[in-house]
Amino acid sequence: MQDFSGRDFFKGSDTSFGIFYPADYLIAVLDSNEAAKKGKDILLSAGYSEDEVAAVPNNYVISDIEKSKNDASFLTRIRQKFSLGMGTEGLYWEKDLEWAKEGAGFLAIYCPTHHEAKRVQRLLTHENPKNMRRYAAMAIEKLS
Repeated sequence: MQDFSGRDFFKGSDTSFGIFYPADYLIAVLDSNEAAKKGKDILLSAGYSEDEVAAVPNNYVISDIEKSKNDASFLTRIRQKFSLGMGTEGLYWEKDLEWAKEGAGFLAIYCPTHHEAKRVQRLLTHENPKNMRRYAAMAIEKLS
């Protein structure tokens, strides 16, 4: 799998309450890194560009989440616990870590509108995503 460029891929802010929250992006969780690469190829064939879609390997997801937890300041840890308690992005964060440890692969797609999210959902439906969600400005839109 081609190397993922890391957090630089996400244009703008990518955290909320000390937890990953890439506004205007859709995250799809697939069965494996290979499935994520296949999903990326499907989206590239449908007209997306390399700077709009990235296959994110599970080892990156594990490392990023664990680093965010371990290196968090006291205040950030309070924010993280608050997010977990509210049932928002913190729950996805925990579930993503679990899926990554089980071998899941991830896709990140620039997706600024609900209409675009539905297009991505249609394109990836045959890949049977475990989860797809779009991070809007004020809410997470669950797609599967």
